[in-house]
Amino acid sequence: MNTQLSFGQRLALSAAIIMAAVLAAYGAIGSYTTIADKAAQLGVPFPHLVPIGIDGGLVGVITLDLILAWTGHPVGWLRQLARLLTIGTVAANASAGWPAPIAVGLHAASPVMLLAMVEAGRAVLLRRTGLAAGLGRDRIPLGRWMLSPWRTLLLWRRMVLWQIASYHDALDMEAHIRRARTQLHTEFGRHWKRDAPADLVWMLNTAPFAREACQRIGTWPTSPELPPRTPVPYPPARAHDPHSDTTNTTSLPRYHADDQLDQVIKINEDHWATRNRPVSADTVREQLHISAARARQLTKTVRAMDKATINNRPTQTHPA
Repeated sequence: MNTQLSFGQRLALSAAIIMAAVLAAYGAIGSYTTIADKAAQLGVPFPHLVPIGIDGGLVGVITLDLILAWTGHPVGWLRQLARLLTIGTVAANASAGWPAPIAVGLHAASPVMLLAMVEAGRAVLLRRTGLAAGLGRDRIPLGRWMLSPWRTLLLWRRMVLWQIASYHDALDMEAHIRRARTQLHTEFGRHWKRDAPADLVWMLNTAPFAREACQRIGTWPTSPELPPRTPVPYPPARAHDPHSDTTNTTSLPRYHADDQLDQVIKINEDHWATRNRPVSADTVREQLHISAARARQLTKTVRAMDKATINNRPTQTHPA
């Protein structure tokens, strides 16, 4: 972001500062007369010094507050004190015109306008110093707050907690994290937070490591941790012996236990061939129409067989 002001901007800023100084001088003169007369009516000692103490203190506090904001060291309680003194000045000037509403408005207009200009200048100074120091944070568009308030709140929370200054960077990070979580859900099923590697789940929720976790998950199909797998022949299913079956065949489930395992082995081989990764429990459950617990049990068995097959492969020796 370009922080240099153009010639026209500097000219407009100079005009605004001059008008603010004129308004402050006018307000000080009018406030001096109003507060001095009010103090005299109330019997306050040294009534002509009362407005000097109030208005002079207000100008001093506002000036110090602006200087501290300009240097990047704002003091919160000093700002509140300036607001309190301004409210007191507005109330004192407005009381002089009471009960006529037009008189109240005329007496209070000058201090209110001065307060508005000071607050606007302070906000601009704080934003410019924050952007220069890399501490500023983009605003989230109002339309997003209206159309998706809950997700926008979570996005704003992530920007604050993870110190993400750019709104577009926060959107990019949010998209990468959601894509990584979708991949984990596809790979490990509904309980991916429990079944996925614990370090990846932790890294996704930790600011410095979230991007690294997304990159690792995104490269899983070609990752060296999961090498391309060639189809491995598995032992054939045991033949069904009708003489050993003493149970009622009408009470058997849709798939026999051995038949289910054979089916999962075949699905797993197809999954390795097409997607280069093992099959998930959700895929097994949907294709075999079995319970989730049974699908997890079969998937665990097949993955153990995969692991044993990979571990039993002969290691290739390279000539020296």
